[in-house]
Amino acid sequence: MSSVTFWSQDNYSGKTKSFVDVGQVPDFNQVQWSGKSHDDMKDDASSMQTGDNSWVRIYSKANYQGRTALVGPNTSVTLKNLKSDDGSDDMDDTVESFQMWNHKPSVDTTAIIKNFDALFPGTYGRKDNLYNTEIHFQDSDYRIYDPELVLDGSGNTLAFTINLDHIQTEFDDHAVLTFAMDLYGGFAQQIQVTYDLASAAQVPDWAIKVTDGLIDAAELAAKAIADGAEIVLTDGVGVVATVETDKLISYTADALTFCVDHLNTVLALVFTFQDDGGTSYFPAVVSHTIVRAIHAYYEELLGKRTDDMVFDDSAFLSAFGATAYGGDKHTGFIEFAQGQHSCRAYQPDRSALYAHGGIVTSVKVDAVTNNQKDDHLILQVVTDPHGNLFAVAASMDIFDRKAPSDYQSPTTGLLTYDENGQMVRITQDKTRTPISYASLKDAYVDLMNQALDATESDYGTNITDQQRELVDGGGRVIDAIHAAT
Repeated sequence: MSSVTFWSQDNYSGKTKSFVDVGQVPDFNQVQWSGKSHDDMKDDASSMQTGDNSWVRIYSKANYQGRTALVGPNTSVTLKNLKSDDGSDDMDDTVESFQMWNHKPSVDTTAIIKNFDALFPGTYGRKDNLYNTEIHFQDSDYRIYDPELVLDGSGNTLAFTINLDHIQTEFDDHAVLTFAMDLYGGFAQQIQVTYDLASAAQVPDWAIKVTDGLIDAAELAAKAIADGAEIVLTDGVGVVATVETDKLISYTADALTFCVDHLNTVLALVFTFQDDGGTSYFPAVVSHTIVRAIHAYYEELLGKRTDDMVFDDSAFLSAFGATAYGGDKHTGFIEFAQGQHSCRAYQPDRSALYAHGGIVTSVKVDAVTNNQKDDHLILQVVTDPHGNLFAVAASMDIFDRKAPSDYQSPTTGLLTYDENGQMVRITQDKTRTPISYASLKDAYVDLMNQALDATESDYGTNITDQQRELVDGGGRVIDAIHAAT
């Protein structure tokens, strides 16, 4: 049995409240002191006492965020004398949530959050009393909230909940990412994402909220374990390379696979929006968040590594004959001639999976026009541990097209390989079709053009030469990403 008692005074007196065998309380604003009906506990505790075998981590903000301190069993402490783990201040009159276990927690959740925040360089602050980082991705602004981490009572599973916003002038787009992992780094609960998109007037009701079902990573056949010792990764059409590995690489492959499958699941739904690219790029931000959250967890669980794969910006720039990005410190880009027109490719966003597990890279490519908004292409590319292209998905947002309620932007579907090294195309309905091209880049160019043909036919949109050349420009970006990893 685990227990903790809080008091409002620093001498274990005043208002009081005891919790017995309660794993966690996320918000003291919703909890009343004993015998009180309109007197919540938020920021009002000044002393506490833990019972036998009771380990309690208190937090200065709701949902297990903010400054924190861990209190062991059979301990009476005045919170004015209890420093937070980072030593920045005491915990008096600040407690807003807590977690409790009947053993010392084997995972330091505050370290995971610190690792996570370090992977999102941006402006750190609070919104609605929750800590978050505002970051600029591909000429749009996003808000990544600190993960809510809950270690279950048995101490065997860590649940993640991460909220994300695409920041807009009136109403933000919102997404919630949830999953759970065991203490070996494997998935105890598959990843789920819920989207709540603010510009709902532009799409039918069914697209306002989009929820991924449970993702079965094996369904995509992105990996195959042979005798528990090898993972099969594609090295090109018809060529399969095997890499000696352990469970960690298997788990990494699961995460990488999800990032690919997730984008495919929401591709046709999220990309129905006309915008400046921020909404259509939102799923890519979610994919980066998945990779970085798992990376942050592995850093706490298994230690820091120095062998993560890297993205070489100089090689990416060199593919376009450039030596530096233009733009400002927030929005780097290059402009390049494509046929008779110009394209703009933003500095790629990239997230490396832990321990040489691969890289997820995404880019927004604009067709440079004199219009108020440019047509743009969203590319997401997954590179395997060998540095070879493993998956490509793309969608184009066309601003001069007609917009019936059933409109869906032209997409390639997911282009990847199966466990036998066969190139396949997977559409949103999970239909898997073998395809034969010299490379994933060639598959992307052909299938993206086929998608434009279908859009022109189905919706009466006149596809221009510049839009065709934007597809070719995307192909050059894919080649440049390959060269850079």
